[in-house]
Amino acid sequence: MSPNPIRSTLFTGAAVALALVASPALAVEATTAIPDAPIVVAQTSTAVVAATPLAGDEDPVHLRGVRKAATESPETLRRYIWRTRMIYNHWYDAFAPKE
Repeated sequence: MSPNPIRSTLFTGAAVALALVASPALAVEATTAIPDAPIVVAQTSTAVVAATPLAGDEDPVHLRGVRKAATESPETLRRYIWRTRMIYNHWYDAFAPKE
């Protein structure tokens, strides 16, 4: 026999409490009746329309926002580049209007 008593930790106490709380909820969920309705996975239309490119869609997707901001103003471009710096890593000088 061990001289150390079994010590309850916060983790085991939380696990036991969660098991006690979840067991009645699982029992109720298992007894609810599921209606015999047909399951619809997806609905599609019969006509498929081909996507037509709009004006300005020739740019790569990751450059559309920065080029739009560059056409508005230098301040808008600076804010856009700062806001998306960790995503796209754009440089201000690459898109700033040349003076």
